Amino acid sequence: MPSEKEDFQRDLLESVKQMRSGQAARLTQVESPAAEEVSLRLPVEVIERWKATGPGWQQRMSDLLTKTAP
Repeated sequence: MPSEKEDFQRDLLESVKQMRSGQAARLTQVESPAAEEVSLRLPVEVIERWKATGPGWQQRMSDLLTKTAP
């Protein structure tokens, strides 16, 4: 499984290729402008399972936590 650094490098190279070819930039939209960044320690296995679900895993995790919050 690629590391976050490898993912970033791959995405950066892809963005440069797109820019050079004149393609439109890929945009990332933040769902909630009122979001707050926090640090949370979770078991490695949990993070690996979420990451294995593909791009957007952080938003899906956030959505699930929002739905199940008291």
